[in-house]
Amino acid sequence: MLNLPRWQTIAIILFTACAALFALPNVLPESIDDALPKWYAQNRINLGLDLRGGAHFLLEADLRGVMNERLTNVSDSIRSELRKKQVAFKDVAVEPNGHITIQLRDEAQRATAVEAVRAADPTLTIGGAGTSLDLAYANQDLAAKKKEVIDQSIEILRRRVDETGTIEPTIVREGDDRILLQVPGIKDTTDLKSKINQTAKLTFHLVNEDVAATLQNPSAPLPPTTSLVPTREGMQALRATNPKAFEEIQKANPRLTPDQICKRFQVPCLPILKRVIVGGEDLDDAKSTFESQQNGGRPIISFTFNAAGGRAFCAATRQNIGKRLAIQLDNEIISAPVVQSAICGGSGIITGSFTTQQTQEQALLLRSGALPATLTIIEERTVGADLGADAIHAGTVAAVVGTLLVMTFMFITYGPLFGGFANLAMAVNLLLVLAGMSILGASLTLPGIAGLVLTVGMSVDSNVLIYERVREERDVGRSALGALTAGYERALAAVIDSNLTALIAGVLLFGFGSGPIRGFATSLSLGLLTHLFTATIFTRMLLATWMRWRRPTELVL
Repeated sequence: MLNLPRWQTIAIILFTACAALFALPNVLPESIDDALPKWYAQNRINLGLDLRGGAHFLLEADLRGVMNERLTNVSDSIRSELRKKQVAFKDVAVEPNGHITIQLRDEAQRATAVEAVRAADPTLTIGGAGTSLDLAYANQDLAAKKKEVIDQSIEILRRRVDETGTIEPTIVREGDDRILLQVPGIKDTTDLKSKINQTAKLTFHLVNEDVAATLQNPSAPLPPTTSLVPTREGMQALRATNPKAFEEIQKANPRLTPDQICKRFQVPCLPILKRVIVGGEDLDDAKSTFESQQNGGRPIISFTFNAAGGRAFCAATRQNIGKRLAIQLDNEIISAPVVQSAICGGSGIITGSFTTQQTQEQALLLRSGALPATLTIIEERTVGADLGADAIHAGTVAAVVGTLLVMTFMFITYGPLFGGFANLAMAVNLLLVLAGMSILGASLTLPGIAGLVLTVGMSVDSNVLIYERVREERDVGRSALGALTAGYERALAAVIDSNLTALIAGVLLFGFGSGPIRGFATSLSLGLLTHLFTATIFTRMLLATWMRWRRPTELVL
């Protein structure tokens, strides 16, 4: 057990030296950090929101718009089902109060119409009388759908703001339609606001060619299945010719709908069918790339659908050869190519007047997912550190005092030799935790400091178990080498069991917690993993080296 090959000893020393190297940027002055390579200097532990402040946003989700969009899609499905069942109807309309009304031509077909509604969406409640049907979601279903939108928005925001999972932003629901977002260490919020405001909502629609051929006035009434959406070229032209109007549109978003923009500012628009053929939720991947040199080598966005999206896209293009397919991204038609043949490969490209940076940003947003609802920033402020320097000072004092007390206890209980080995292992354990948090770019919060202090105490408990077992073996008459070997072998199971059970708790805290709870779980879990290394490998290396050097006949323990 104590006979370590030389290569293992060298590997342990090199591993510890590398950990010290990665933890070093945390204690170096900024002037020295600036002179170091960027890849190395950026390996630092970030301070959390409670220690250094950050950005605070209160966001409001446009749930009304989401529900209206869903009701519009449901109404299109209902029209299709009614036609399949040959039910004659005057109109299927989405009302401002969140209801769908159906006007039948013959009351005798009411039962068949109810079957069609059930086939389109069985969760709708059906009311009305005679030739009129009034459809709506039950209150509990409506509340569940709104909660689903908020939960999905929170998850997408988390992926956009914290791709690595180590920045530890606070993203929580506030009320029925608001989200609180706090990000530590943010000084310039421009990039963060762009991630919030860009929905990156990608949808594919058919162009209503009948309306497009006769549309002369954007203010003319449109069929209920059709809406006007401005083209990207039209918006760019408006920006060049009337920058004040373009700025007004940007400030008014998301309150202005695409249809209102077309009618109010006379922007070139296309009439598209409201029904979504394929949506961004069916995207598997999106990336920035370039066209071939024969086609100009322009920056483009390539995308890949999942299986369901690929089948829907294939069916839609097969059934609409010769028609234009509008690609809508963030309430603009960026392209409307004519379908030449069925596209069944499950992938495609988006072309337009993009820059390379724009394609990279849009691809990132499409990968992270489209926000189901437009988020409006209704409150923005910079958060000062809640505890700041005082908290850091108090946490440092607690860590230092706790460490000194533990070291003193080990020296008194197990003597300068074995107590020194345990204390050295504790110092290496802290070094490994700091190195791990630096590599991950994790944020250190006040609960994280508590996790470090707890790690200090836990880092010697395995040594206590081993040393007590060694004492027992020595007291029954074993030699020095035999007592150390048996002590390690028989205490190893208890050491691994106690640390693994605590590690499971730490992993669960990280998985189900958020914000500062994750900070505590990160430092605790890393401390447990490194503790297993220092207690079972590093300390054993120290004892093996000491045994080969001194060759003691008895243990003073």
